[in-house]
Amino acid sequence: MLEEDSMVILSIGQIFVPDRAGVLMKMDEDEETRFIFETWFEYTRKAMIEIREGRLLAVKNYASEQTQAHYSILETVSTLPVHYALGTNPEGYPGFVMEAARNVSIDWLSQESESQEDTTVIRCSATPTGWELVEDDKGRVLGPESSIPMIGADVRVLTSEATKEIINMGMSGATTPIFEAGKWLVDGSIPVEAYADEFVRVHFGIFGFTGVGKSNLVSTYISKLLETYTAKKEPIKIVLFDLMSEYSALLIDKLESMPDAYVLAVDEQALPGSLVDYLKGEVRKKDNSIKDLVATTLCPKALESMRQSLGPPFESLISGNKIRILNRFPSMRRFLRENCGKLAQNNPGNIVTDLNAFIRNLHQSADNLVPTPNLVQEILDATDRIEFGQPSGPTDTQMMQNLLNGLTLTNRMTNTAVNNLGEFRDDMRELLRQIQIPYKPDAIFSLDQIIHLLNDRAGSTLIVVQSHNPDLIREFANDLGQELYEMRRRSGRTSPLVSIVFDEADEFIPNTYEAGSSYERSSRIAETLARRGRKFGIGVGICTQRTRYLKTSVMAQPHTYLVSRMPRMTDRQVVLEAFGISEEMFRQTFKFAPGDWLLTSFDATGIKGIPIPIHADDANKRVVEYLKHGGS
Repeated sequence: MLEEDSMVILSIGQIFVPDRAGVLMKMDEDEETRFIFETWFEYTRKAMIEIREGRLLAVKNYASEQTQAHYSILETVSTLPVHYALGTNPEGYPGFVMEAARNVSIDWLSQESESQEDTTVIRCSATPTGWELVEDDKGRVLGPESSIPMIGADVRVLTSEATKEIINMGMSGATTPIFEAGKWLVDGSIPVEAYADEFVRVHFGIFGFTGVGKSNLVSTYISKLLETYTAKKEPIKIVLFDLMSEYSALLIDKLESMPDAYVLAVDEQALPGSLVDYLKGEVRKKDNSIKDLVATTLCPKALESMRQSLGPPFESLISGNKIRILNRFPSMRRFLRENCGKLAQNNPGNIVTDLNAFIRNLHQSADNLVPTPNLVQEILDATDRIEFGQPSGPTDTQMMQNLLNGLTLTNRMTNTAVNNLGEFRDDMRELLRQIQIPYKPDAIFSLDQIIHLLNDRAGSTLIVVQSHNPDLIREFANDLGQELYEMRRRSGRTSPLVSIVFDEADEFIPNTYEAGSSYERSSRIAETLARRGRKFGIGVGICTQRTRYLKTSVMAQPHTYLVSRMPRMTDRQVVLEAFGISEEMFRQTFKFAPGDWLLTSFDATGIKGIPIPIHADDANKRVVEYLKHGGS
C-alpha cells in the first residue's frame, strides 16, 4: 500500500475518456526509462488525433485486487497507424502494392469515430511515469507506483482534467510562488505550472536549434518570473548575459516599466555613437541617440513591423538613466579596503582599529560610492596635508573625516608606515589618472553598485548585459559571479533569489579553453555557481543551441530543462546522456513547431522527472501588445 503522506487525492469525476480502450501488448526493458511499453488501440481518425505524444494512459498493474484497482500511469512517446493489408514495409509487385495503398487510404478516412476494420490499429509506444492511480469505493488517489503493468490488460486514456491534476499535483494551495510554464501540447486549455523558487534556485537549461524560439522562451520566462514575484510581493534579481544584444526589444516592456531594470553595456562599442555622446553629457545628441538605437536594435521578424514603436520606450530608458556603461574601476569602498590595509601593516598604536572602523563605516554608509576625480583629489589633498604636518581643517563629508581620523595617526608611525602612506598616495594618483572617465555619474554602473542591487530586498531587478567585445563580457561575468558568490558565502546571505542567465551559453561555458583566457574565467565561475550557488540563493540559467560545446560538469547541473528540435545527433546525445531522456521520447521534438518544448524537472514541476510536452507563450505577442498600448 502507499504511504499516506505520498498520496494525492483526485477530486474530479470522470478520469477516463469514454469508449477509448486499448490493450497492453508488449513490454521491453530500457536503459533510460526502465521499460518501453507497446499498446494497441482500435483505429479511428478521431482516436488518431486524440492519442498524441504526451497523452497519459492508465493500465492495471499486479498490485490490483478485487476491491482495489491499481493503474500504472504511462506517457505516450510515439503513435503510429498500421494497416495490415499493407504492413509497415510495402514490398512486392508495384501494381498490387499501389492498389492496396489506395484502398488503405479509404479505410483511414472512412473510420471517423467508429472502428469498422480489424486490419487497422494505432500502435503506441509509452514509458512509465513511476506513478499509479489507486481506485476503490473510497475514491481515487495518486501515489508512487507499487508494481508493473500487466501484459494483456486494458489500457485507458486519461481525460485532460485528470492529466491536469496529475502533472500539477501538489500545486493547489501552494504558498510559494508558482508560474505557468506553458500549456500542455496535447490540449492547449491545460496549464502546466512550475514552482518559481525551484526553477531558479536549482538551475534551468533551455536547449534548441535556431528557429525553435529559444530567445523567445527566455524572454517569456523572465517576464513570468518577474510578474510572479511581484504579485507575491517578493523580490527576484535577474542578470541576463545577452551576447547577441537581442533582448533590448524582447524585454522592452520590463525594462521600461520596472524601477530597477537596466541595459548595461560592458563597453561603449555596444551602443550607438550618438548614445555614447549623450551619456558623456552632449544633451543635443538625445534625439539622434533614440533614432540610432531604434535603427540598430536587433528585432525578431515578428517585431520588425513595430520597430518604430520602440522609439518612446527607448526615450524613456535614456531619460530614466536605464542605459548605462560599466565603470570597471572599483568603488571607494573596494579601493580603500584593498589599499588602506598597507597603512595597517606592522604599525603600532590604534591605526589598525581606526582603519577597520573607518572601512566598516564606509561599507555601511557608502557601499556604492563611485570614485570621482573630485573625491580622489580631495583625499590626495588631505594626505598631502597630513604628510607635511599641516592642519587638516574641516571636510565636506563624514567619509573624509573618518579617513583623516585614521591617517592622522601616521605622525606616531614608524618610517615603514610613513612609506606605506606614500604608497597609498601613489595608488590614489594612479586611480585619479584612470578614472578620468567622461560619462555622467548617472550613466555608469560600478560592480559594487550592481552587487548592492542584487542584494537589496526592496524590489526586483533586471539587468541585461551586452557587449561588443566577447572577452570583456566574459571577464565581467567572472567578476560579477565571483564577487556575488564570495560576498554571500562570507555573510551567509541566501536572499533575495538571484538568477544569472547565460544566453549563447557555449560562449561562456565551453568544454575546452586556453589557460588564462576569458573563456576559462567565465567557465570556472559558472561551474562554481552551478555547483554551490544554490546554497546562497544564486541560480544559473544556461541557454544554447550547441550543447556539444558546453562544459559537461555544468551541463549536468540544471534540475529543470526544456528541449526542442536539435537536428545534430552530437547535440542530442549530450542531452540524452546528461538528463536520461530516451531516444524515443526525444524523437517527438522533431515535429515540434516554434514555441513547443519538452519540459522536464526534478524539482519545479508537480510530476517530477517526467517529460511534459508544452507550448510556451509567445513573447512577441506580449511585446506587440505592450507597444500598441503605448508602453508604460
